Amino acid sequence: MGFTREEKVLWRLDRLLGQHLQNALYRHTCPVSIESWDVAGEPVDFQTAKQAEYRPMSVGDPWGTAWDTWWLHVTGQVPAEWANEADTRPELVVDLGRVGLGPGFQAEGLVRRTDGTVIKAVEPFNGWVPVPEPGQPCEFYIEAASNPQISNGGSFHPTELGNEGVGKEQGIYRLQRLELGLLDLQVWNLIQELKVLEGLLHEVDPTRTRYANILDAIEAALNSIDPNDVAGTARRARQCLVDVLSAPATKGHTVYAVGHAHIDSAWLWPLRETPRKVARTFSNAVELADEYPDFIFAASSAQQYQWLKDSEPDVYEGVRRKIRSGQFVPVGGMWVESDANLPGGESLVRQFLQGGRFFQEEFGVTSHVAWLPDSFGYSGAFPQIARLAGMDYFLTQKISWNDTDTFPFHSFMWQGIDGTEIFTHFPPADKYNSDASPADVARSEKNFTEKGKGASSLLLYGWGDGGGGPTREMVAATELQENLEGGPRVLMTSPETFFRQAKEEMKDPPRWVGELYLELHRGTATSQAATKSGNKRSESLLRQAEWWASQAAILCGTPYPYEELQEIWRKVLLYQFHDILPGSAIAWVYAEVQRSDRKIWAQLEEIIDRSLKALAGSGPVQLEANAGPLSQEGVRAGAVSAPVSTASGQARREGDDTVLENDRVSFRIDASGHVVSAVDRASGREVIDPAVPANVLRLFVDAPAHWDAWDIDKTYQDMELPGAQVEGTALTDQGTVTVSGTIGQSTFSQELSLDDDTDALVIRTHVDWKESDRLLKLSFPTNLYTKESVNEIQFGHLTRPVTENTSWEQARFEAAAQRWVHIQEGDFGVSLANCTNYGHDIHQFVLPDGRPGTRIQISLLRAPHFPDPRADLGEHDFTVALGVGTDIRRAIRMGYRLNVPVRRLTGAHPVDPLVEVDGQDVLIESVKLAEDRSGDLVVRLYESAGARSRARLTACFDWSSVDEVGLMEVPCDAVQPAIRSKGEDGIDLELHPFQIVTLRFHRS
Repeated sequence: MGFTREEKVLWRLDRLLGQHLQNALYRHTCPVSIESWDVAGEPVDFQTAKQAEYRPMSVGDPWGTAWDTWWLHVTGQVPAEWANEADTRPELVVDLGRVGLGPGFQAEGLVRRTDGTVIKAVEPFNGWVPVPEPGQPCEFYIEAASNPQISNGGSFHPTELGNEGVGKEQGIYRLQRLELGLLDLQVWNLIQELKVLEGLLHEVDPTRTRYANILDAIEAALNSIDPNDVAGTARRARQCLVDVLSAPATKGHTVYAVGHAHIDSAWLWPLRETPRKVARTFSNAVELADEYPDFIFAASSAQQYQWLKDSEPDVYEGVRRKIRSGQFVPVGGMWVESDANLPGGESLVRQFLQGGRFFQEEFGVTSHVAWLPDSFGYSGAFPQIARLAGMDYFLTQKISWNDTDTFPFHSFMWQGIDGTEIFTHFPPADKYNSDASPADVARSEKNFTEKGKGASSLLLYGWGDGGGGPTREMVAATELQENLEGGPRVLMTSPETFFRQAKEEMKDPPRWVGELYLELHRGTATSQAATKSGNKRSESLLRQAEWWASQAAILCGTPYPYEELQEIWRKVLLYQFHDILPGSAIAWVYAEVQRSDRKIWAQLEEIIDRSLKALAGSGPVQLEANAGPLSQEGVRAGAVSAPVSTASGQARREGDDTVLENDRVSFRIDASGHVVSAVDRASGREVIDPAVPANVLRLFVDAPAHWDAWDIDKTYQDMELPGAQVEGTALTDQGTVTVSGTIGQSTFSQELSLDDDTDALVIRTHVDWKESDRLLKLSFPTNLYTKESVNEIQFGHLTRPVTENTSWEQARFEAAAQRWVHIQEGDFGVSLANCTNYGHDIHQFVLPDGRPGTRIQISLLRAPHFPDPRADLGEHDFTVALGVGTDIRRAIRMGYRLNVPVRRLTGAHPVDPLVEVDGQDVLIESVKLAEDRSGDLVVRLYESAGARSRARLTACFDWSSVDEVGLMEVPCDAVQPAIRSKGEDGIDLELHPFQIVTLRFHRS
């Protein structure tokens, strides 16, 4: 069997690159002296490390336990004779050891001078460090992190390595290389040129002249290299490549290349490790920017800049210097790259508010590009929130991960639930960690769906997820492809420059309306239930704390806790990161989050109590404080007053059943705790078929093919396990039905009661979860026939089909909602609200009579094993409320009732609301003092019904003027005026559907 010329040339090339050129990369080497110190615990600062007792170490020695840190002290002398070698550069060459995946997931190091200042990082594929001129001594300290390999090659095997604390296994890495080397720049450049041409060869049509020319040039270069004298023949080989590297690209597509390092703020490592990852990555970027004047690096997440400022001030100053020069570009404007489905509306606002203010105060820059490449789907409220935060553009890539349908666009206008649009781009290379190879560059053009309308796409290159960022080899590849025949032009630029160009050239971009649903990672709406319910509790307490603290500050002169609230908000926002709140991080992360949550709740409770005492005074009067946007128990929104009793409910036994009812609704619970009847008395409508009761715990096998904590595969529907075994039910003297029993290996108990304020059946479920690879749902089948469900998202709601007509509908079998979901048949509805969960599935099913019904299910718990092998094990509490005969307004009321309940206290007197709205569909979402410490009051409202609504807002304090502002609390071009008139007696507003309005009251 013969081989083609092409095959032979490429085999020779692979051997040359992997053997001869690699061996000749460093013309000379020189040993250094190495000492090491094992911290054997949590990281320490440089001064502590410098004073430690070191021991001798040699190349080849093992080092490191899981999550440990070793410090290496390196000394040497750069040989003076190296000064006589042309086209060379002396370097320290470091290989700490590598055992699997690339940079960011294992051994990494930060190299420091003797005064502790940072030079750069060393990582796999980036193991060089600049040294003094030949003849000079050199001395370094390397802070080496022995981060264990949690996932090897994308496997999902359970591992204890993600648990808190330093591991016991010794020597998980072995020092592979640590010496001085004289880099041969001719050889290094030859390697880069040959790699680019080899990559380009695979992209060019083999029948074209260009292919033959590249092949000829490579062969000529191979024939010019003497393996025994690579240094002496490298220049000659490079000359053979000049013509093919100089051939210009034809006019057409342009790939805008941006250096990038998507650093997860936590994932397969603890939160404490991320500041070190940031320091390593950002120091690399600064060093590259110093060497390559056209290099531009974009990085998001104000939290990461704050970490860098706190931990490595010298690197931070380097970043500031490069921001001023335009080579380092803060993007995103958010505190972290948060999840975009699970955080509440005000949380997404604060992501932008905290992040944007940080960038302004620290760097004097404003990002106009919202940047979430890796979040697991995007709420339909996001376009309006981003635009009101000053964003003009949005970038993501994750939707390319869809497991069923291919998203149809790469550059398009994304329209949110209120009609606001934002120009959006998905990098068509389908990755945010490109190596800038010709393959990725070519894919950017091939995949681009808007050919003919536009000719620009974005390429994000650099090691990411675990950090590391671009390497000098990637920058060289980008420069070599700037204008190279056979591929699109490549231009190093900033994200905003790309977006301006892309939007300008697309006069009529396609449009996508509504949410960007990711057809993957559907389990992230449920995994790590304690963190999710904790997030909802934090959001509720923050709302209450700000509301009452603002009222106390304005009415009583109580100092407003600016710093304390900012500190708490920033922690909560950090925990909303897209690998924390979704439940896809290691166990260590959740142990830390839950400890921090308890402290946060105690702080917020203290702020609330202090503020209410200032407002209501000390006394024996029984009062209730309502920080919700709607009245509860007769207490007006924003007021503190005595409750008005609306109790009309009663509980009675009828045989083995219990009936909970009032004048408006009736619920029947059988001996198994199931709801077998739910009647709206006004219409007489029964919504439950007793053959398929509601409040049924259902257990399924949950073993996804990939991505344990992330995914729920649709196959779970075919693997239902035996249902709950009820041990008993009882009716308490308080009119509550109690249920206890087991399901699978777990025990559970429930309390069912009637809430007369919303006419809802409130179900509190406690589960001691002991399962493995299981999914627990709470099911509410109804006899309503509908084709769609209504799901609350941030600042509004959207509809989703409950049918499975298309692949898009079939793929949406699990989705997130905020506080409530609702189904409607004609003018009759059923609602399910909750204050602890996000994951839902709502679909048609067949009733015993053959008619279609609609089943609402809320996902309570999962039991994945990667990356946390004991995820969700333990005790959990969930609360839902079932309403019948409801409409959207009542669903909203039920949601707020559970999530922002009235707070009982004693005081001296009632307190009127600080601000009040009399329009039933315009709701106040936030009351706070302005971030600039001016004392101005900021009130955020939104239209909740999805219809044009009018309302009057009354402010019961002295104010001199009021402005409509953006979410940054300053004027914003995206603001659409809602004030119709204003006077001393109130402000008249008219809002379009789901409009967010932020009013800033300047106090007199």
